[in-house]
Amino acid sequence: VFLTAVIKAVDEYADLLRLSVASAGNDHRLGANEAPPAIVSIFLGDELTEVLDAIEKGTFFDSKQRIAMDTGAAVLPHFFKDTTDRNRTSPFAFTGNKFEFRMLGSSISVAGPNIVLNTAVAEALSQFYEILKDEMDAAVRKLVKDTVIAHKRIIFNGNGYTDEWVAEAEKRGLYNLKSTPEALPVFKAEKNVKLFTSHHIYTETEISSRYEILLENYVKTIHIEAKTLYSMVEQQF
Repeated sequence: VFLTAVIKAVDEYADLLRLSVASAGNDHRLGANEAPPAIVSIFLGDELTEVLDAIEKGTFFDSKQRIAMDTGAAVLPHFFKDTTDRNRTSPFAFTGNKFEFRMLGSSISVAGPNIVLNTAVAEALSQFYEILKDEMDAAVRKLVKDTVIAHKRIIFNGNGYTDEWVAEAEKRGLYNLKSTPEALPVFKAEKNVKLFTSHHIYTETEISSRYEILLENYVKTIHIEAKTLYSMVEQQF
């Protein structure tokens, strides 16, 4: 149930997650080298994806057996490979025993993304509670199945750097907010304002002030970079 709540939260508030890591510097980083793309998606790996497929189709899931790693040294103890796998191109990846949100730049505080993640998951769980509070047993299976079907578009286990994924993400209706100016307005979107105000995280006034601060920081950073470039070209070249 918690896994499906996370999937639902990330799908419904992917725009806010992108906003939480938006900065002038991070715009250059996302989608390059070791950084994930600006399109928010979830990597679950083969095993967890097979679990959700089994739930969706109502079939039996046969868990994979753990395989011992061959270290080539007889004197060392045996280590077993984790049955999950990795994806360094995913913004939101399951890495064995936890989710890892990999879009943050080095200068970004973890506070903003954590506020978004915790509030979005709290909203998903509160909606689940309203459905399950009267009849738990019969409703749980249906709730999990319906949530998987409704939000599986956010799950992507492939290479996030390819042009094919950009086209596929557009087909799925996922956000592709490439720059900070594109991402900032989502802070004031009606559904996002309602999320924060209903959980008493921010008031509308606080959201507006934070929006203006983020916008001002971006403009000043770009201005400084432009003046620096002008100075370098004029004086050094």
